Amino acid sequence: MTGGNKLRVLFSCSSVGITQRGIESFFREAFDGLKQVPEMDMLLLKGGGQETHDEKVVACFAKTSSLASVIGKAVSRSSYVVEQWSSFPGVVRWIRKFRPHVVFYSDANLGFLLYRFRKWIGVPFKLLFSNGGPCHPPFDRYDFVHQVAPLYLEEALAAGEPAEKHFLVPYGIQVPSEPPMTDEPAKRGRRATLGLPQNRPVVLSVGWIARRHKRMDYVIEEVAKMSGPRPFLQLLGAIDEDSREVIELGNRLLGAENFSARSVKYEEVAGYYQAADIFVLGSLAEGFGRVYLEALMRGLPTVGHRHPVIEYVLGDVGLLADLSAPGNLAAVLTQALGDPEAASDGMRVRRRESIRSRFSWGVLRAEYMAMFQACHDAPFPALRSV
Repeated sequence: MTGGNKLRVLFSCSSVGITQRGIESFFREAFDGLKQVPEMDMLLLKGGGQETHDEKVVACFAKTSSLASVIGKAVSRSSYVVEQWSSFPGVVRWIRKFRPHVVFYSDANLGFLLYRFRKWIGVPFKLLFSNGGPCHPPFDRYDFVHQVAPLYLEEALAAGEPAEKHFLVPYGIQVPSEPPMTDEPAKRGRRATLGLPQNRPVVLSVGWIARRHKRMDYVIEEVAKMSGPRPFLQLLGAIDEDSREVIELGNRLLGAENFSARSVKYEEVAGYYQAADIFVLGSLAEGFGRVYLEALMRGLPTVGHRHPVIEYVLGDVGLLADLSAPGNLAAVLTQALGDPEAASDGMRVRRRESIRSRFSWGVLRAEYMAMFQACHDAPFPALRSV
C-alpha cells in the first residue's frame, strides 16, 4: 500500500464515523481536502463508516457505547480514553502495513501509547499531534505539535518549548461553491422543511447542549431577556444526560413555541444555517471553534465571546462581546437583528469570502504539505525502550 518515494501520512482519529464534533469533522475534511495532493500518499484510520482503499476502520470500544462507559468507570478514565486505548492494536497493525513517515492525530492518549511503544512497533514514524482541544505545555510525549491558533503557539513558546517543534496552521474547511442563501422564498421553504417558524427571526447555536463549556443555558437566558418580538432559539448538538437541565430551562423560560433542541446528522446542519438569521456560541474559550467558520461561510451574523482564539477565527466579520456578563448577549442579538446592513447580501458575501480567503483548503493545502514535509525531514527523535 505504500507510494514509493511519496511522503506517507497516516491520519488517525478513532471517533470519525462515530461522532461528529469539531475534531472529527476537521479530520474528515482534512483528509478529503489533502488526499489528492500528488506528492503524498495518505491513509485515514477511523472508528466507523465505509471502508475504501485509503480509509480503514479500526476496531474500538466507541466512547458512546455502554461498554466503554463501564470500562472507563472501572479504571477511573473517561469513555473517550477507553476508545483510544482500544483502537491501539488496530492502529499498530496499519502502521506496520502502511509504514507512514508521519502519523497525524488528535487523540492524545493514543499518541502516548504510540510514543511509548514506537520502538516495539518497529516503524520509524514521526508523531504530529493536532492540538485542537487544546492541550497545554509541556509537550514532552509529542514529536511535533500542530497549533491551530496563535494563542496556543505563544503559550507553548513562553513555556520554553522549542520553536521547531511547533507549527501554526489553522483548521481548514470546505467552503461551499454556492453563495450564501439570500433568496427569501428559498429560505422560507427551508424553514418549512425543518419545522422552523416563518414569521420571526431564528437564532441558532450549534454545539454540545450542556451548561459546561458551550454555555447553552446562558444563550437561553439571554434570549429570554430580549425585549420586543421574541426570536425563535434553535439549539443543535449532542444530547446526553447533561442536556436535560438545559432543555428543561429552555422550555421553562422560552416555551416550546420559542425554543427547540435537536441532535441531527452533521450533513443536515447546513440546512439550519441556511434557515437561521444569526448564530451565537456562548462559550468563553475555544480550541478553535469550527462552527464559527460554518456560520460565517453561510453568511450569518456570528456572535462570539471576546477571547483571543475566537477573535482570531471571527476576524473582522464577526460580532464580539463580553459574553461572561448577563445582558450583553441579549443586547448584541437585539442590535444585530435590527440592523439591515448585517442582513444585507453584500455583508453575507463578505463573511463567506473572509472564510474562503483565510481557511479554505485551497488556501491552506500548501501549509499542511509543508508541515508534514518538515516533520519528515527533521532529525528522528530518540526512541525509548518499552
